[in-house]
Amino acid sequence: MLNYPFPENEVERIKRLTTYDLKGLGKEPEFDVFAEAACLITDCRYSIIAIMEEETQFIQSCVGLELDSVERHNTICQYTVLSKDVLIIDDTLNDPRTATNSLILAGNIRFYVGLPIMDDDGFVLGTICAVDTEPKILSEKQINTLKQLGEAVTKLFLSKKHKVQSSYFEELVAVSNNLICVLD
Repeated sequence: MLNYPFPENEVERIKRLTTYDLKGLGKEPEFDVFAEAACLITDCRYSIIAIMEEETQFIQSCVGLELDSVERHNTICQYTVLSKDVLIIDDTLNDPRTATNSLILAGNIRFYVGLPIMDDDGFVLGTICAVDTEPKILSEKQINTLKQLGEAVTKLFLSKKHKVQSSYFEELVAVSNNLICVLD
């Protein structure tokens, strides 16, 4: 974990992934429409929706690329996780974080925009990003629309948390004949 930047709350962030049952996930077709929308909004060839784990970024949806995972130290998304905000790199060859990245150079990636997928407490669970082989500048309208898309993706990820909590409650009810429930 020391070979690349990580947030100060990294240990707790990783615990959140476990709590939300988001670790080790593979591709999830329900996210494809969001990844395709990211491409349309940004006019980019490629987009990725992914969970950032300790050493690996696991891809939930990917448009234009054939990826299941990427080593974290090779991702640009690690900087989105760190910033907790929209990250735009208009030209990756002019940015010191990406100018010498072998994966970026091999894929001829020249543009990146990424948004964090954050829980209600501000822990970044993953990212949604769009990339292209040409430098570009996004309009405020594109950025705002992408933020709205990011909010929808976040809600979908967090709904998994609620499903986990719901299943715990169902198990509790199933094993208890004398359950008393008090609600405020």
